[in-house]
Amino acid sequence: MEWLILFILLQWRIVALQNKQALMCCWVFTLFFFAYCLFWNQALQQRRIDHRVDVVQNRLILNPDEYQIDGDLLKISGSWVEGRQKVQAYYRIDTKKEKESLKKIATVKTLIVTGKAAAIQAPTNENQFDYRNFMLSKKVVNTIQISKLEVSSVRPNLGLAARIFAATHSLRKQILNHFAKMPAPLSGYSQILLLGYYAQNFSQQIEQINKLGLLHLFSLSGMHVFYLLGATRFVLGYMHVTRETCDDVILLLLPFYAILGGLSSSLVRAVMMAWLTILSNKFWNNTLNGIDAEAIVLLLHLFYSPALVLSMGAQLSYLLTFVLMTGKRMSKFKLGLKMNGYSLPLILWHTFRWNILTIGIAILIVPLFEWVIIPSVLIGVLMPHLTFLCNKILFLITKGIEITAALPLNIVFGKPPLICVLFWIGLMFALEIATNKKVIYLMGLTSYLLIGGMIKFPLHDEIVFLDIGQGDCTLIKRRFNSEVTLIDTGGKVTFQTQPWQKRHGKENGETVVANYLLSKGVSRVDWLFLTHQDTDHVGNFPVVTKLIKVEKILVPSGMEKRSSFKKRLMLSANNNDDVIPVSTKKIRQVGQFKILHPFEEGQGSNEDSITVTAAVNGVNVIISGDLDKNGELKICKKHPDLRADILKTGHHGSKTSTATEYVKQLRPQLAIISAGKNNRYGHPNDETLATLKRGRIMCLTTAEVGMIKLISNGAHKFRIETGNTLKAR
Repeated sequence: MEWLILFILLQWRIVALQNKQALMCCWVFTLFFFAYCLFWNQALQQRRIDHRVDVVQNRLILNPDEYQIDGDLLKISGSWVEGRQKVQAYYRIDTKKEKESLKKIATVKTLIVTGKAAAIQAPTNENQFDYRNFMLSKKVVNTIQISKLEVSSVRPNLGLAARIFAATHSLRKQILNHFAKMPAPLSGYSQILLLGYYAQNFSQQIEQINKLGLLHLFSLSGMHVFYLLGATRFVLGYMHVTRETCDDVILLLLPFYAILGGLSSSLVRAVMMAWLTILSNKFWNNTLNGIDAEAIVLLLHLFYSPALVLSMGAQLSYLLTFVLMTGKRMSKFKLGLKMNGYSLPLILWHTFRWNILTIGIAILIVPLFEWVIIPSVLIGVLMPHLTFLCNKILFLITKGIEITAALPLNIVFGKPPLICVLFWIGLMFALEIATNKKVIYLMGLTSYLLIGGMIKFPLHDEIVFLDIGQGDCTLIKRRFNSEVTLIDTGGKVTFQTQPWQKRHGKENGETVVANYLLSKGVSRVDWLFLTHQDTDHVGNFPVVTKLIKVEKILVPSGMEKRSSFKKRLMLSANNNDDVIPVSTKKIRQVGQFKILHPFEEGQGSNEDSITVTAAVNGVNVIISGDLDKNGELKICKKHPDLRADILKTGHHGSKTSTATEYVKQLRPQLAIISAGKNNRYGHPNDETLATLKRGRIMCLTTAEVGMIKLISNGAHKFRIETGNTLKAR
């Protein structure tokens, strides 16, 4: 339903003119377009591979600008010849020599691959980034995990059109390589603005811009197209080329530039709008204005790929371009306020945060972007003798953004319901024609405060077992978020030892743990329990603390002395004063939690795992890290009256935990097992599952159902929601 956000653009002019017949036609088209979306989606879904299938010696056609290398990971977007579709493929590079060889690919190649193909999976945690929808906008529904890869020496057999496209991709790769050699940050700005390519070394700048709520800058990056058109006209005019011939040249070059720029949504919009306007002026005496051109381009874009509108970039690109065109006569101050009003609902929907400085910066940034950033990029790229000066200007701007983004002025709002996003955008449209604007301002302010309050102060307690892969992460929130506790953070165990293998992608501590907390309006965690030292339980804790304020960190007594923990603590936003060593000899109660284990100081190993129990609105839960059976039996002996409604099984369902006697004494209604899908350890173990089955205990595994959320309904009663049933809110 997100496509409605953009479809409003098609109706606005008709509503403003109060043309009832045209408005009715527009709504009829809405129904037709909805039916088309269903048909388009069904056609793509028929290509999905529901079960993993073996791919043996198949061919992938790879364009040189459609692969990325991150450490020892090769990511490919290529055409699968045997599967007759485009796929996303991944390959773990074996050696440094192989990595250097792959980096040199500069022309279209045929890759001979062996591996397993499967459908791209939907997100398994609430409000997690939907990578499946993102790839759907690119008409990709399957992925191949490559186990063996060979670059064929035989050139692929391509038709004339395909050869032209291949030559364009090769040229794009050469230009990208040229831009990459330029000094930073000019290299990053030139790649993203001129060719729509996000370089890995520019990700930090993108994140800082994101914190300031200014991502729409790059959604409007097509503005540079009009500078290029002006420069082209000037050069051709200087060469005494007639205006008509100049238009003919531009009409031929614009589609080529769109392909060269990677066909990003903002670039396609800008190029097609300029192309249609010039074409209309040439043949129909300029009967097509900017808004009409945008509406036509939007329609064409939607019919090509309806899922495109699921991306934040496309939403902001079309919406804010519309705002700019309707606000040409407005002052920069009013235009900045207007753009902020339109973009805020979408920014909250996608990022859950808003910076206090955004309004002021939004007023200043558009002219800065238009008159400083874009010209600096173009001049720095086209005039080598001015590259140093332009790079210095961009460096100062980037430094200013960095300093501003570091200020503690971000407000964590949470993710509003989609209906509210549409309502707020509708209010902005209503302001265009309303006579009594005070009422609309009041409605907007009241609704923002009301929805923000509902998100940040929920009326119920909840226990959430996040699907963190092969690891553990449990969130327990009291109503009104009065006490927020995180037990472990998850983390990926890696065996990489050489620098060339190190990857720079985001950790799931950011994409899953912190993302979920922010989406629920949580900016502070009162207690962070790190049950023991294993990476799959604590590896993400440094990155989580950088995004979410953590008041106190509790570790099993003795673990605070380990060098591995000290290194992680140094990388985090916390210090030694925030760390509390835990054992039942020293501390027996922390907030709502009763400490059951460890009994004495240890090394932070599995046997020393912190075990806690708590009553969450009448529902008793027990969580024990990777504690073994011997430790479980000791807890039973020391607490013979211990009971639990929810048992978080130890060690991911391994046979080393979940003793029969332990289960019999606790008598839980539900057992939760946190384990990764198709993990190498065989978790959960059949022995553990048999123990739970004999006790007639319902069991849920994150590997099968994704995130598990339990909402208390009173004493020993709770409602279960899982990643398979939760809808993004």
